[in-house]
Amino acid sequence: MSKKHTSVLAALLLFVTSACQSDLPSVGNPRGEPLLPDLMPAPPTDFSTSLEEDGRNVLRFSSILVNVGQGNFILRGTRSFDQWTAEQLVEHTESGAVAIQMPASVVWGGDGHEHWHIGAVAHYWIIPLGPNGEPVDDQMIDETGGMTDSKVGFCFYDHTRLLENGPAEPIFQSSSCGGQDDREFFMGLSPGWSDKYLWELPGQQIDITDLPMGKYRMWTEADPNSWFTEATRDNNVTWADFELSEFSGGRKTALIYATGPES
Repeated sequence: MSKKHTSVLAALLLFVTSACQSDLPSVGNPRGEPLLPDLMPAPPTDFSTSLEEDGRNVLRFSSILVNVGQGNFILRGTRSFDQWTAEQLVEHTESGAVAIQMPASVVWGGDGHEHWHIGAVAHYWIIPLGPNGEPVDDQMIDETGGMTDSKVGFCFYDHTRLLENGPAEPIFQSSSCGGQDDREFFMGLSPGWSDKYLWELPGQQIDITDLPMGKYRMWTEADPNSWFTEATRDNNVTWADFELSEFSGGRKTALIYATGPES
């Protein structure tokens, strides 16, 4: 076989392999039991503070969601004119899948993301801690009042493998979240895999200018609107405790000293 034919065959095999990895399950005629995913947030991490040019103090952090369930977490979006419809596909043990329509918002993630997101997937808020180390629930700052950039949500894909109950290699890729002109996208998270949004990305920040020095708890909740079908919602909340102090020149610093449940 010539080198030219060999290279063409290799390219064809690569295309077929990529296509198979991106295939959605066949919707309809579900047989067996549903294979449910289970989204669990990891405690927020990678805290980084900055003093902005306008005098604001900003706390940035990384967001991590993990699929600790037995089934793939799969979302599909289809667009008619400018109206998106979002569905969750739930596979079954023997064959087939069901499509569950959701009221979720679909948002274009520009500013460095450049793909479609499901909006409002995770919610973060800060509670002061009292002298006993417990949260003071009548005081709160969250992204609706404190964030300078609204978090547009998640483009779910297999970023990092954390558990051994799923595939050894990533199945869902960020490229499947679609381009701006696409009429359809799908995204997902395999069992045992996490999706991480690094603190440097837009939307991963809370304005802490008016917070006095002291100890705080940042809560995080996955799927706060209960859009998704999961094995359980008992593990959808976790937290990180941090101490806020003044570093130099008016810039505050935040040091994590305790965290909540992890996957």
